[in-house]
Amino acid sequence: MKNGEARLLLGFPPNSRPTPSQVKAAYKRKVWDFHPDRFPADKRSYAESRFKMISEAYSCLLPGNCLPSFLVLAASS
Repeated sequence: MKNGEARLLLGFPPNSRPTPSQVKAAYKRKVWDFHPDRFPADKRSYAESRFKMISEAYSCLLPGNCLPSFLVLAASS
């Protein structure tokens, strides 16, 4: 996941530089909104996929955790 995409998922502008505390607060807010247990059974799969994407975005925006996109592409080929 690219940093700009991760920022958008957590509600930040793509070129912003949120602090770790801002990232954590946005993550908690988004996780609460898309927690699978809060959705009816027919919409649970959508909530699970969003929940996973938000969790990935959070881990990507933590300092030192996200690989540059060229390393991800090189590892996948």
